[in-house]
Amino acid sequence: MKTLNFRSWVFVIVLSMILTACNSQGSNTESNQSTVSNFPEEPVKIVVPFAAGGAATTTARLIADASEESMGNSIVVENREGGGGTIGQQNVSTAKPDGYTLLLATNSLVTNPIFNKTSFTHEDFEPILQLVSDVSYLFVSTDAPYDDFGSFIEYAKENPGEVSFATSGAQASDNFAALDLIEATGIDATTIPYDGAAPAVASVAGGHDEVVTASFGDAEGQVQAGNLKPILVLSENKSKQYPDVPTSFEEGYEITDESWRGLVAPKGTDPEVVKYLQDAFKTGFDSEDFQKKMANQGMETVYKDSQEFKQAINDVFERYDRINKEN
Repeated sequence: MKTLNFRSWVFVIVLSMILTACNSQGSNTESNQSTVSNFPEEPVKIVVPFAAGGAATTTARLIADASEESMGNSIVVENREGGGGTIGQQNVSTAKPDGYTLLLATNSLVTNPIFNKTSFTHEDFEPILQLVSDVSYLFVSTDAPYDDFGSFIEYAKENPGEVSFATSGAQASDNFAALDLIEATGIDATTIPYDGAAPAVASVAGGHDEVVTASFGDAEGQVQAGNLKPILVLSENKSKQYPDVPTSFEEGYEITDESWRGLVAPKGTDPEVVKYLQDAFKTGFDSEDFQKKMANQGMETVYKDSQEFKQAINDVFERYDRINKEN
């Protein structure tokens, strides 16, 4: 019987390690392929990081309803508000990156980490697709002692310190637009950030704040109920929904507020799963039912795939990161 020498033993050990690594890699590859091919085996959840009732929730529910057939499983929507969106955003950033927990993302996904101390940034998410792009308006109570933007500014100047702008969050784009407008008009006013657009709109409708910056979809219910009226479009272009309302540019202020909404997954989600989600939601997005219901809500649907949406997110980051550094 021959005895292996030292070099032979080393060769056997190294060969064994290589074979074990190859088997492990093959097993992991098969496991990943199996995961993708069987996806989704359970319901997909969309987390909305704001209070129920706003345009973000409406967007999530409508795209969920429209996409269940193409998804091949049910899609549930969960509101997890708090911290101007940070609670829900944090929840999804730490979720298992398996494609089953998604986030309804808005501009605040980018701005929250810039202006607050958070454990996540926009880079901790994988963009799936953009769904909406809409502008903000100024809405005031129908019982207010001003009828248009000009008389509102006059009122604010005659009552310094008594006017408050309700916004959807401290680091939301509509809050920054309100601050820009306050500075540009020279009025003595403050912004009151809420956890989402729904409570901000309700506050002005209830007479607790004087004006709210919100989208058509966020406020149209209160407009139809006779509680609110629009006085300004924060855009260079006229509004299709409110064609008689002046734009900020027409009033002499080059201030705009356009925000997007879309879906993202936790960083590390398999690219094939991201592609599956993108395709499934795109089918729902293209459906006549989804487009009709979104139009009825006054929300402008704008599709961008994962790479285009990633660029849109990066553009917002560059803008607000520059603002933060300048201040």
